[in-house]
Amino acid sequence: MSQSSQIILTLKKTLKAKGFKYIDVAKHLSVSESSIKRQFTQGDISLNRLEKICDLLDLEISDLLELMHLENMQIEQLTIAQERKIVSDTKLMLLTVCVLNNLSFDKIFEIYNFEKPDLIKLLLQLEKLNLIILKPDNKIKTLISRTFQWQKNGPIQTYFENHIHDDFFNCQFTQAGELRIVINGMLSKSSNQTIHKKIQQLSQSFSDLAYKDQNIGFNRRYGSTMVIAMRPWELAEFDKYRRERNYKVFV
Repeated sequence: MSQSSQIILTLKKTLKAKGFKYIDVAKHLSVSESSIKRQFTQGDISLNRLEKICDLLDLEISDLLELMHLENMQIEQLTIAQERKIVSDTKLMLLTVCVLNNLSFDKIFEIYNFEKPDLIKLLLQLEKLNLIILKPDNKIKTLISRTFQWQKNGPIQTYFENHIHDDFFNCQFTQAGELRIVINGMLSKSSNQTIHKKIQQLSQSFSDLAYKDQNIGFNRRYGSTMVIAMRPWELAEFDKYRRERNYKVFV
């Protein structure tokens, strides 16, 4: 991909992240929306126009170039060894969750009982793991791609299974912001696969909204966890009443 194409792509992502649409750019530049769409599609944006769009985003062109550079550094997944390093230290695990939720150094210090030197030391460990860049004045820049995933059945997923599962479900799910849906039925293999795809789409929607909401003030965001599971299964209490064991295999 050419550098100009990368700049346009970064500009699109930044506009979306900040909640701006083509119509907003068009109004800011006093041109038609169709003209803006065409220029973005063709990648034909003059330096003067690029500067004005950056003004809309409250950025300098140099900021946009830095964002592009950081995007090229973003990682999709850690190694097993890196994940083990994180789960080996509870404080490091906590800090990892904080930075993935875009909490600033000052906000982490305000909320959690860290001494500043210890906090910096932990952040430097995360930098060594390529999760973040610790910039001057303790500014934290995450290097996680929007499509980042933990290793399947790896140390992080195992950690959450062992430490969070029982606590998470020790709840009636009746308070504000809580929801639990349990559905049972008999599905064909094709229908099962259709539901899997919809669950994946829902998961992506969660990630997209979390990314978008990074620009909302901390006091208006809430740590949220969504657990979705589906498998061929029958309650053991039901299964024991079968005349013959259920040997039907999902294939």
